Amino acid sequence: MVFFWFRRDLRLEDNVALYKALSLNEPVVPVFIFDHQILAELPKDDARLGFIYETLQKIDSQLKELGSSLLIKQGDPLEVWKELFKETTFAALYFNTDYEPYAQQRDAAVASYLTSKQVPVYAFKDQVIFETNEIVKDDGLPYTVFT
Repeated sequence: MVFFWFRRDLRLEDNVALYKALSLNEPVVPVFIFDHQILAELPKDDARLGFIYETLQKIDSQLKELGSSLLIKQGDPLEVWKELFKETTFAALYFNTDYEPYAQQRDAAVASYLTSKQVPVYAFKDQVIFETNEIVKDDGLPYTVFT
């Protein structure tokens, strides 16, 4: 089986990494992790938390109609993935790229750990039209002057 990690992409439709994971014709376990570091920065009554919770409930209901369900964890994502690796055998992790500095560090740490355990990690472009390295000058460097 493979894992799909929901983050900013809280939707079943038009979700690149989820589509790629499902296209393997292997069981896919969808996971969402309430990241303690992100939660610590939010007020307890932050409306975004209510939105996330309601959206996760909706996704879980949709998945249950399809014979699946959403696995929800909380904590440090790296520690959660270490725990999941100890608990179960899985062939790969799929997720959509997140471009925030903290997210980049988090994802790199998770990818490093899992690849060290011979679990491939696949990240896909989903929330942007162009990646950083897709629009460059002839010399391969990004544009710095816009006219």
